[in-house]
Amino acid sequence: MMKWWPWSSREPDTPAGRAGFVVFDLETGGLDPSRDDILSIGAVRMTGGRIDVGGAFQALARPTATSLDAAGVRVHQLTPGELAGEPPLEEVLPRFLRYAGDAVLTGWHVELDLAFLRAACKRLKLPQPRNRGLDVLGLYLAIRGSRASPVLDELPLKDATLYSVARALGVPPRGAHDALGDAYLTAQVLQRFLSILRSSRQGEELSLDTVLRLAAPSSRSRASPQPAF
Repeated sequence: MMKWWPWSSREPDTPAGRAGFVVFDLETGGLDPSRDDILSIGAVRMTGGRIDVGGAFQALARPTATSLDAAGVRVHQLTPGELAGEPPLEEVLPRFLRYAGDAVLTGWHVELDLAFLRAACKRLKLPQPRNRGLDVLGLYLAIRGSRASPVLDELPLKDATLYSVARALGVPPRGAHDALGDAYLTAQVLQRFLSILRSSRQGEELSLDTVLRLAAPSSRSRASPQPAF
C-alpha cells in the first residue's frame, strides 16, 4: 500500500494512541473573542481513541455584558435569565484550565475557541494556556484529501460541518449547540479519524506530532471556517 501521509517525526514522539486530549467546546455571546463572553464550557478527556465518558467537564458562566447577541441566543438557547445565577467566568475558567492540565486542547475549528480562551485569560490576568492544539476540522480536511476514507470524499466540502461529518461517519448528533454535547460529538469524530489514520498505515500507530502536523492550518489549503451545524 502506498503511504500517503506527508510527515513523519524524525525524533521519537508520543504515539497518538497514548496521547492525552481534552476535547472541548464553548458557547459564547458572539463571535468576537475580544468583546464577547464565554457562556458555557463543555469538555471530555481522551487517551488516544478512548473517551473518558465519566470524567466530563461542564460549566455555565454569568456574562458581563448587559445583553447577549440575539442570534447567538437562538443558537445556544442560553438566556440572560438562565445565566444570571451562574458563577462568573473568573471562577469557571481557572477550573477548566486545571481540568485541561497539559493535554492537547482539541476541537472543531479549534482556533476560534482557543482565541476566546486566550482573550479571556488576558482580560482576567490568568496565565495563558500553553497547550498544543488539535483542529479536528483540519484533520478532516487532511483525511478527506488522502483517499483514506472514501465515505468522507462523498461529502461535499461546502457541507462539511461537525454534524454532517459525524453523520457520514455513523455518529448521530445529539444535543446540538450544547457545549458538552458538541465536545462529546467532536471526541467521537476524532476517535474515528484516529482509527482511519491507523488503518491507512496498516495498523501502525502515528505519532502525536504527525497528527498535529496533518491538522495544522499551514499544512494544506483550508476551506472557509464552517460552523458546527
